[in-house]
Amino acid sequence: MHLYVTGTPLGNLDDMSYRAVDTLKNVDIILCEDTRVTRKLTNHFDIDTPLQSYHDFNKEEAEAGIIEAMKAGKVFALVSDAGMPVVSDPGFELINRMQAEGLGYVTIPSASAFTLALVASGIPSFEFTYFGFLPKTGRKRKEKLTEIMNHHYTSVLYESPHKISSTVSAISDFDPDRAVSISREITKKFEQHKRGAAREMHQLLGKEIPLKGEFVIVIEGAPEETISFDIPVNDHVEQFVGQGLKPKEAIKKVADLRGLKKQDVYDIYHKN
Repeated sequence: MHLYVTGTPLGNLDDMSYRAVDTLKNVDIILCEDTRVTRKLTNHFDIDTPLQSYHDFNKEEAEAGIIEAMKAGKVFALVSDAGMPVVSDPGFELINRMQAEGLGYVTIPSASAFTLALVASGIPSFEFTYFGFLPKTGRKRKEKLTEIMNHHYTSVLYESPHKISSTVSAISDFDPDRAVSISREITKKFEQHKRGAAREMHQLLGKEIPLKGEFVIVIEGAPEETISFDIPVNDHVEQFVGQGLKPKEAIKKVADLRGLKKQDVYDIYHKN
């Protein structure tokens, strides 16, 4: 085996598995986002395996050397600063390259913050979509949040302490009664989970919910449409455009709801 994709604790080091410790002790090199963070982990478990930086800013340059070292017989572990690697972290590119090169790898599990927040939310979890972090820029951020709020399944996203209040405020502006769960500091000393209507959750931020730590937001799916399909197709598209969707997105949504081809809805809409 050339690579062990190794999950590490989110915060509580007692969550580290025996298998993960044994793996990190026996590989040749540990690939990690921040060597300072991973060094705290390895020191705690008396792991003296060399660390090598592998993060968003050097992954393209580092990849070729890693692949060559694997072919020469070196065995690597890939970790993130916390939780499962690759999820909202670098790594899928390396795995993709390994697949193309026919190099072997396995995964060693740990928790991810979004799965634990979903479990703790009390919001339906049979079907959900993980969105990671919202885009940083205003327009793209607004478009993505509009997509999420129109999504029929439960949505899960990460947010930073300095943006959590504005994000929940935007959710409340869109639908103040939508059920929202906010989780922070998962597995750590001050772990917290709160759920309520969006407007209520926004009021709790900075009070009952301190603006500290990393946040996970779980959002109830949008209710099924009550609109009658007796209205013309182009009016149906316009209704979704009025809710903030781009025409292309609205056309796809109407096509899905009515069981029509997107091209047919496109033609109807643009002829009016």
